[in-house]
Amino acid sequence: MNDFAGMDDLLQDFITESTELISEVDNKLVELEKRPDDRHLLNDIFRGFHTIKGGAGFLNVDAMVSLCHRTENLFDKLRNGEMTLSPEYLDVILAATGEVREMFGALAQGRMPQPVEPELLETLDAVLRGEIPGAAKSAAPVATPAASAPVAAPVGNEPDWQHLYDALLGNEPTAAAPVPQVAMAIAEPEVMLNETAPRLPAKSANLSAAAGTQETTIRIDTHRLDQVLNLSGEIGLTKNRLTTLRSDVVSGKIDGSTLKALDEAISQLDLLVGDLQNAVMKTRMQPIGRQFQKYPRLARDLARQLGKEVELVISGEETELDKTMLEDLNDPLVHLVRNAVDHGVETIEDRLAAGKPAKAIVQLSATQVGDHILIEITDDGHGMRPDVIRKKAVDKGLIDAETANSLDDKQSLQLIFLPGFSTKDQISSVSGRGVGMDVVKTNIQKLNGRIDIQSVVGEGTRFSISLPLTLAILPVLVVRVCDQAFAVPLAMVREIIPIDNRSIQEVSGRATIVVRDEILPVKSLAGLLGWPETQVPRFGVLMQSAEHSFILAVDSFIGRDDVVIKPLQNIRPLGVAGATLSGDGSVVLVLDMEDLLATPAAETAAPSATRWLATA
Repeated sequence: MNDFAGMDDLLQDFITESTELISEVDNKLVELEKRPDDRHLLNDIFRGFHTIKGGAGFLNVDAMVSLCHRTENLFDKLRNGEMTLSPEYLDVILAATGEVREMFGALAQGRMPQPVEPELLETLDAVLRGEIPGAAKSAAPVATPAASAPVAAPVGNEPDWQHLYDALLGNEPTAAAPVPQVAMAIAEPEVMLNETAPRLPAKSANLSAAAGTQETTIRIDTHRLDQVLNLSGEIGLTKNRLTTLRSDVVSGKIDGSTLKALDEAISQLDLLVGDLQNAVMKTRMQPIGRQFQKYPRLARDLARQLGKEVELVISGEETELDKTMLEDLNDPLVHLVRNAVDHGVETIEDRLAAGKPAKAIVQLSATQVGDHILIEITDDGHGMRPDVIRKKAVDKGLIDAETANSLDDKQSLQLIFLPGFSTKDQISSVSGRGVGMDVVKTNIQKLNGRIDIQSVVGEGTRFSISLPLTLAILPVLVVRVCDQAFAVPLAMVREIIPIDNRSIQEVSGRATIVVRDEILPVKSLAGLLGWPETQVPRFGVLMQSAEHSFILAVDSFIGRDDVVIKPLQNIRPLGVAGATLSGDGSVVLVLDMEDLLATPAAETAAPSATRWLATA
């Protein structure tokens, strides 16, 4: 049932605009905690809430209007100097913004939101009277919940932080798991240094499934659309020119001037198509700041729950990335920001003992480097010790002692991405299950990206994510094996070298090649695909990822190309990301190298050097 029949367009516009507004309000509230006397910032917050209230009133969403009005009154007292912002007051305000955000989930399904929990309204009223939230909570009787409503979790229960962040970031919650309210998790006494924070009720309604679905709309600058239209018009003119020249060719009017005009028209068309392709790609690009704006509150709330002081510093918000990649990047960034706050930075006591400021700094930055986007998450915490990571991996049975001893420090840091790895001995609501970093790496690889780690003990850790600008067009190197063309991601390619019997050496029965004093294993592409080798490969492609550096042996290579990947209908062959068409119309499979290297065939894909030397 749609409670907003006939107002669908207005409702959608309201949700789109207000969702961005509430994210901006959350970020400015976190900033306001640092600068409580900044009247300009407070006025911006007030205007944002007032705009949301006005839209809700137009749509007759009375529950949202009532909540926004109470919160506005609180902002008004702060503006007039009648109140001073404290962390406890901010917890209540953020609980109100979380409630507004959850109401958007109901609106997205065309449903009128449920009335606000009475206890939240009572707490807001208590704050408006100048009472300390914790004292107001203990002094006032708690309203008995209705029989149909779930009872708030008891004080001793540990909040489910995964579902808390699902609620905060607008993701769809896991089935049958209640979404607790932000302020409730913050207020649990056993994890808070300050026990006077308000304890607000758990939510009785889950976020809607619609809130977790990806948006199918995109905002495009009109200048970019004008550019697309202009290029389309020029391509139309060039097409007409080619049609005229075709008539001349068909009628037999072929001379030097006709051929010259044909070459010029084809060259012009090639340039225009390239420009149009770039212009269309730009329409999909969105500032990454729209994704980053979700995380200051995430870091603030988690730091409050852990009793730490953490400031998230964001830079490079104007850097643009393909919208679909932005949405898929959400979960990895959530895990990395949480990881920095939970694992990366020390407690206040430990930081002071180490001679560091009590407040830790976590930096989240984005910048464009060539045809890639570099995203970095850096903390100034205690860093990671490779020897401890190796020992943990051995103790958990993820690797054996012999393998651990063969790893250098950089390779040891990569062990944190193994499924089941965790440095925590105790499982908590925040971490300890060993799934977060595995999810990070898996999702980054799905985006054809890579993630690297740098860490200095006592100084901090940096996670660097390198991503292509877009997944719609992929730069590739086209190679040939057994008369079949394949495309490999150019981002992994470092150089191409010839293979002959003088360059091949045998190490433990496997073929290797020394490149600039580094011994690299040779993996046959035919072997990775499970095909029989019909000839000794003539070329090697030096490929490098976060974990692997190796020589990919191929028969020949065709060259570099920018391809549009098309998924294969109803099938997903192992190691194949999709397909594209070559210039002559033949099908070229685009390989997923990380997927191929994870197959059992990867262990036997390195051919015997003895056999190679015998046939070379």
